[in-house]
Amino acid sequence: MDWSKAKNILIIAFIITNLFLIFNIQSNLYQNNALSVLKDRNIEDVVSILQEKNIKVEAEIPRILLQMPVLDVEYETYNEEKVAQRFGQEGIISDTNSEEHVEVTKNKIIIYKNNSREVRIKDLNESRAREEAESFIKDLGYMGQDVEYWNTFSVGEQYEVIFKQKYKGYFLEKSYMRLIITQAGVTEFERMWLKPLHLGEHKNEIMPATKALLKALNVLGDREQETIITEISLGYLFDPSKISLTNWENIKSGRALPAWRMTLEDGETIFIDAYESY
Repeated sequence: MDWSKAKNILIIAFIITNLFLIFNIQSNLYQNNALSVLKDRNIEDVVSILQEKNIKVEAEIPRILLQMPVLDVEYETYNEEKVAQRFGQEGIISDTNSEEHVEVTKNKIIIYKNNSREVRIKDLNESRAREEAESFIKDLGYMGQDVEYWNTFSVGEQYEVIFKQKYKGYFLEKSYMRLIITQAGVTEFERMWLKPLHLGEHKNEIMPATKALLKALNVLGDREQETIITEISLGYLFDPSKISLTNWENIKSGRALPAWRMTLEDGETIFIDAYESY
């Protein structure tokens, strides 16, 4: 017997066996993570159905199907005196007659107003308004890694600039920072923010983006004018009104569930629960 030749055959057999095992392990991991991809035909069919209802999809439709856990959250709470110190003016607490005024409502919403009419910004535009808003938030120490710029809206001669929250690459709603910018600078600032606590131990299946789009028909309905969806994304939604209809404003913590967020061309957002079953 040619032992050298037999040895080479055995080595090749072991290599083939190992490759086969690696392939199967990877396949099992892929299945266990419940990852798959939507087919082009499915997406095309849904887009066609929406177009018949006068809804146009200009956003990229996510194709990946996966599983996600729930996320426990609580609202950030604030001490009014410490907030005033952060703004650098302790005397502006609860004095609505002063030029500047800051207060904390329900322990979780910061509201600041400045009634000054002094012109600080002569050439105010959308870009300048965003810069002013970002600078204001940074000075207060609120521009963290979890902050993401959302949009700027023109309202007469002033601008409304909105920032939202993100968590591990996902959006986290409904927390926000909202600022009104005029030639006097920041005249209004409002902040309500969430504190992520921990993810759930178990993951549940997320419905495809295409199915969420079909469910959105119930929200959007038949519209005479064309509705354009400009963004579709997956994240977490904490909606206290679903916990209690009577005292939801006083709720301090709870469970944020995965949701699909669809943004329309006019800035309106709608949310569709993303769990197939929960």
